[in-house]
Amino acid sequence: MALSREKILDTAFSVLNQYGLADLSMRRLATELNVAPGSLYYHIRNKQELLASLASRMLSAVHCTGDTEAISLYNGTQELYTQIISIPEGAEVIRLALALHPEDLPFLCKLAELFAHQRDDISGMVAAKSLIHLCLSLIEEEQTTAVLEARETMLTPPSSYQTSIQALIHGWLSTECS
Repeated sequence: MALSREKILDTAFSVLNQYGLADLSMRRLATELNVAPGSLYYHIRNKQELLASLASRMLSAVHCTGDTEAISLYNGTQELYTQIISIPEGAEVIRLALALHPEDLPFLCKLAELFAHQRDDISGMVAAKSLIHLCLSLIEEEQTTAVLEARETMLTPPSSYQTSIQALIHGWLSTECS
């Protein structure tokens, strides 16, 4: 099979899941794909682009649907949890994409749109980034706690995640901004 961007991303995702972010390098990918490292750069410019593309792929299955903006935001964060919780260091990969190329993350843009639609006096992007960073922090906390307690991660969002998310959404949508 010919080398393609999709094949590189599939392999990178597999390496991330199997060995973690520290072992995900362009050289490792080349070895896994049985190609020279330089041939990867025809499809992917650098590791940052690779990670941003992985983040976009991880978030592509996450949708925000519901009868109201608040419910859509909440449902999106629940899907985010279930999509990312089983990916080791997936939250860290998404954080990198948020820092480098937030505009390439449709999920973030949808969150921003939902916040901005509800409130004209706040930046939808600021609210969306706050929400997604809270989600990612709570996902990392659950992953870390599971490792420390030698147990499996909770595949459904725990009540502490749900309560925290609800509080942030409610705060952004109902608090007077000065």
